[in-house]
Amino acid sequence: MGQLYAIGRPPRAGAILSPAAVQRSPAMRLVLGILISCVVGLGAGPAMAQDAPDSTLTIDTTDLGQNLLHARQTIILDGDLCCSGGELALWYPKWVPGSHAPGGPIQNLAGFVITDTEGNTITWNRTPGEVYRIIAHVPEETGGLVIDFTYIANQASANSEGTDVWAGESLGIISPNAVLVYPEGIEDNQWTVQCSISLPNGWSSATAMVQNARVGNTITYEPVSLRRLVDSPIMIGKHKETYQLTEPDETPPQRMHVFSEDEDAVQLSNEMLELFREMVRQASLLFESHPFPSFDILLATTDELPANGLEHRRSSLDVLGLGVLDSPASLTGWNAMLIPHEYVHAWCGKYRRPAAMAHSDYHTPKGTDLLWVYEGLTMYLGEIIETRAGMISPEQYEWDIKMRMRGAALRQGRSWRPLIDTAAASHTLRAPSDTWGDLRRGQDYYYEGSLIWLAADAKIRELTEGERSLDDFCRSFFSVDDPESEFKPYTREDVIAELNRVAEYDWTSFIENRVDTVGSDPLLVASALGYRVEYKSEPPIGPDGSPMDVLDARDSIGLRVRGNGTIRDVLLGSIADAAGLAPGMTIIGVGWPDWTPTFSSGAFEKALKMTTHTGTLRLILRSGNLILTKDIAYDKGPRYMTFVREDGAGDVIGAIVTPK
Repeated sequence: MGQLYAIGRPPRAGAILSPAAVQRSPAMRLVLGILISCVVGLGAGPAMAQDAPDSTLTIDTTDLGQNLLHARQTIILDGDLCCSGGELALWYPKWVPGSHAPGGPIQNLAGFVITDTEGNTITWNRTPGEVYRIIAHVPEETGGLVIDFTYIANQASANSEGTDVWAGESLGIISPNAVLVYPEGIEDNQWTVQCSISLPNGWSSATAMVQNARVGNTITYEPVSLRRLVDSPIMIGKHKETYQLTEPDETPPQRMHVFSEDEDAVQLSNEMLELFREMVRQASLLFESHPFPSFDILLATTDELPANGLEHRRSSLDVLGLGVLDSPASLTGWNAMLIPHEYVHAWCGKYRRPAAMAHSDYHTPKGTDLLWVYEGLTMYLGEIIETRAGMISPEQYEWDIKMRMRGAALRQGRSWRPLIDTAAASHTLRAPSDTWGDLRRGQDYYYEGSLIWLAADAKIRELTEGERSLDDFCRSFFSVDDPESEFKPYTREDVIAELNRVAEYDWTSFIENRVDTVGSDPLLVASALGYRVEYKSEPPIGPDGSPMDVLDARDSIGLRVRGNGTIRDVLLGSIADAAGLAPGMTIIGVGWPDWTPTFSSGAFEKALKMTTHTGTLRLILRSGNLILTKDIAYDKGPRYMTFVREDGAGDVIGAIVTPK
């Protein structure tokens, strides 16, 4: 951004420091460091004052029971920040990493007061058309700013759930980005902040930041760059247990901190702990280097906070329901996927990130076209590690892939919107559509993106006759020389070049056909895995013995129904569409000629089977205040897309998920 000076005027002669001077004045920083430490109540000793950070942030969580968080930030005005008169632009973080959106939760500020270090009020206003950019009107010779925040917890937007503030009766999550601003023109890896946090009596905390001191209930952390601070959520709570996931002499050290409202829930069984330790081991064997000097998994098992997760370079934020960690059998589906996914992001998304998402501030717009790599590859690798670690069975993984391929094939939005557009428009698709979701599409770069990387893995294995795989790509592409190093940006061309180093192929066309093309065939990956598609009258059976949901009749009449009878999706051009059915209608009765006056999955399946004899499916529906009867001409009974292994085909998935 270049050097900063008071907006609207050039730097004047005799300013605190020459704007050209990059280094700070030790004397001035000593005076202001001591002064600001007194204002904030940090009580910093001389060692800190001699090398005072650019800013301090003190967070007070003692009113979280009222859904309020308080914070005080100080900013030293010296060096490049020579604002002796004029205006200073301050930014509230807008593009918070991990959210892929201009969704910094500024709407939750319930107090924002700026004073100088003597308590005099500093007036401010927002930049017209840009509410995140705040103009502070700084008087002559002001040495520093003090900013008091009051923030409302527990009202995140769809795009701020992972970067917001959450408060339960017994635990909470503090995202520092919610209660800070930074001067325009600074670089986030050069501007330092010292953070401290005051906890309720008897509460503990965990974060990737290193504790510097503790006095009573107040913890002070070592100064870090703004980049590190924004990337370091703090989990707090009454009950906490910390577990080592690596051996005492193993580097880098990795830990899991478990929080809950239930004192017993933080006590993990050895069987559960071994799964997470094996996850760490399998990731180490896959990548063979680490982008962090240490790693902290911040994990809540709770019914007080919503399920949540977000990636960070030296930690991960994971919130699962109460009871999910009671036994490995409880760790299924999304719950099993979350922790490995956010963990893998340390390599894919935090260390290596798309060049258009690699900025040194939090207001420059990000280009999210490569989220099919950032999130899609992470989804793929996270599930591979999850399976190799034994968190789910290979059979469960294979079943999940089959259902994912089917879902992609039925995603009608693919006929007009290419996958790359779901990435480019990511933040507009975060909240699900109430109706016609398959037609609109969502953030499909996650699951459909993972299928692209599964296809790439299968292709590499085919090209090299099993000698190489996507593991080889990951080892080189995510290779780390220095775990303390900054992020390493990449472009699509970099991805293609690395794929070619592993196995020569027309990867440009491979990617274009799957990412950029409207209506590309999502079942290409099925043939690469050795499957053919057949339609059968009975639903396929999952690895746990349960059949596919019979309320998903998109393969037959083009209709998907929720358990309460509400229509979830209708395929355009289908029999259901021709009958005038629409998402949001509710089926209250089914059958012909006799009909059942209540809805159930069994009644729906029976009525669909009877169509081979009756030639008609009768549905009784509620649409708003209307009750409708629809007699739908249909005589083929249930149909379900099924994936059948070709004779003689190798077990590609089995080879991929075999533990190392």
